[in-house]
Amino acid sequence: MSEKPYSLHFTDKQDSADKFLPKLSLAKQDKELHDKINYIKLGGITGFTVGAVLFLHNFQQHAWWSGQRGQFHIQNDWAYAMSMDKLGHFMEGGLIARTMKGAFIWSGINDRTSLWLGAVFSIAYMTDIEIEDGFAKQWGYSPGDEIANLTGDIFAIAQDMWTPLQTVKMKWNYVPTNDPAHKGDFPDDYGGQVFWFSFDVNSYLGKKLEKFWPDYLNITLGYGVLKYEDYGPDGRIQNLYLGIDFDLRKIIPGKSKFMLFLKEFLNTFKIIPAPALKWNTTKGKFTFSVR
Repeated sequence: MSEKPYSLHFTDKQDSADKFLPKLSLAKQDKELHDKINYIKLGGITGFTVGAVLFLHNFQQHAWWSGQRGQFHIQNDWAYAMSMDKLGHFMEGGLIARTMKGAFIWSGINDRTSLWLGAVFSIAYMTDIEIEDGFAKQWGYSPGDEIANLTGDIFAIAQDMWTPLQTVKMKWNYVPTNDPAHKGDFPDDYGGQVFWFSFDVNSYLGKKLEKFWPDYLNITLGYGVLKYEDYGPDGRIQNLYLGIDFDLRKIIPGKSKFMLFLKEFLNTFKIIPAPALKWNTTKGKFTFSVR
């Protein structure tokens, strides 16, 4: 069985409450507070990040906000895309925080500082977009989006601080639809997206039972929508999924800082299709799907 990136330290003698107490060794605490910075790597990360932010801001300025400038205003859009939009913001906030944390650790900055730097960068970047939206006539500053961004950021921090949360991984996958309104616009093509919560079953089984369950095989719950802009009798379909998933961190070899960073990033996406039971909650219908 491959080595786990984390462990709940379950034992057969522990009761259910003890199983969920995080355990952090003194050696890891020392490691989290010790810097051994590679300034060439840090300079590369800084340069790439600044360039990427400027490029994305310029792209968004022309693609989203061009000709839209007006007075700052607030627009509540909690119901937009049947919560898919808010799930996207939640995931993006956490993804940016974890990605930047991994990049800083790769450069030699200690774990704890990297955690907070990644979190601050994530919320600052996402808030800048929300503020720009606030000046766009077509959109507006969305409190719901900002809350989802911040919550995703906080969840990423909580996963580092409370071990049991590390057994849950939020993932995303996308299959393009034929929706002409969103052709070539995958961020808003929510009909082709599914958000997943992948659970590391092996970590809950204890030492006697974990050998019977492959450590890379997870159980996953998913949520997706179809025809979310169609308010007719056949529109606004919600789908719930129950299926299996593969933890790429335990399949792809490599233990260097870069490989750990790469595997963590790739594991954000549900890359390997797997069977799932799909429940159309709108029509009360069960079918099998491969996503």
